[in-house]
Amino acid sequence: MTLTLGPNWLLDLSASPYWLRFELDDGEYVGRYVTKFKNSYDRARCLARMALPNESVLAVIAAYPNPSIEIEAKWRGWNTGTGFDHLAEMGVPTSSALTSWLGYWWAEEEDDPEVEPWDQRAVSLTWEQADILIWNQIAQDLGIAPRAPALSKFVDIERGVCVNVYDDRGMDVISLTKEPTAALYSQCHSWLLDCDRSRMAAIFER
Repeated sequence: MTLTLGPNWLLDLSASPYWLRFELDDGEYVGRYVTKFKNSYDRARCLARMALPNESVLAVIAAYPNPSIEIEAKWRGWNTGTGFDHLAEMGVPTSSALTSWLGYWWAEEEDDPEVEPWDQRAVSLTWEQADILIWNQIAQDLGIAPRAPALSKFVDIERGVCVNVYDDRGMDVISLTKEPTAALYSQCHSWLLDCDRSRMAAIFER
């Protein structure tokens, strides 16, 4: 099964039972932000490469609708420019996107009248560039800089796989069929999120 990029590209993935949840921060470094960030970053990079074993990676990137109104926008330099502009300054070009669309980053937000759709772009990147996006995701809640007002996920269209590093605590790997995630479940079993192990075991060990 393959993925089709566009405003509703996450719908089939959201309905898939083949959903792995990984813990990035083991909690042993509370208050030690440099170590906490480094460990989460290293583990996320390792898992992303195992889930998407290709020489390049396709990223879906969404820019904040109004970065200038975010908390500390002026201090972060977000009072001008778009999220894509700030990512470009960090080393992630998005101007030559394969495709783009306007849509909600989380499917459930579509029914919320107060939430604006985000400008989203699918971009082919090197892993070095993808690492910057992983950095940006993990830095979201830690006060690490630099950081851009944008979020991202990685996808393999042909294999139907999506990798979402959602912050310093964890990341998800979802696939439309069992095969792409089954091996990762076995190989990285010790990194799985403890509170969700019973659900994953019921799917991948039956």
